[in-house]
Amino acid sequence: MKKSLVIFLGITTVIVLTFLFAVILSFKVVKQSTDKINLALKNNFQTIVRIPTPIPPETKSFDKTVYIWEMETTAGEIVKVRFTHDTAFSKATNNIVATLEMEPGGDPSVFDKVLPAVIADRQTIISIRDPNHINLSANQEQGYDKIELTKSNTDKVIKVVWFYNKDVFVNKNQNLYKKIYSYPQSVLKGLYILQRGILQIFST
Repeated sequence: MKKSLVIFLGITTVIVLTFLFAVILSFKVVKQSTDKINLALKNNFQTIVRIPTPIPPETKSFDKTVYIWEMETTAGEIVKVRFTHDTAFSKATNNIVATLEMEPGGDPSVFDKVLPAVIADRQTIISIRDPNHINLSANQEQGYDKIELTKSNTDKVIKVVWFYNKDVFVNKNQNLYKKIYSYPQSVLKGLYILQRGILQIFST
């Protein structure tokens, strides 16, 4: 009986210590590194989209980060815009996709009016505004491989997608990616989900 109790307590102690170690690791290494990567990506994407500096991410997941904010025209018309980008936390990911789009239910004509204030990339805005000079190909200066435009039934652009090779960002932030890439994929994702879950529990 005593032997069984000692074994039980030993196993319980190992489990508790392992969990505590995982929690510490998830916050001290994984959260800090992924938050810094998200910030670095946000700063890099300012060359194509003017993301308001005070705006925090609306949602953060292992694969994607989403920003949502309102834009207002000079006539007082308001439309919500959404900017989503891949994180490339996964080593298996070869590309990073960045998407600017109108929030569902918005007015395409209002979204069209605010695009020049939202989009920082000259090639993209010219392609949207000037049908005679559409250029959706790679831009070496900005680092993307191509652009895709989606239009509404009123022929207004409601979605812009930029495609990047992941190395464009990884090479700029090697130290950050090196930290998270040192973990097996399943462990990294598990630690990420752990810290997100704990934060959600304490935020409710």
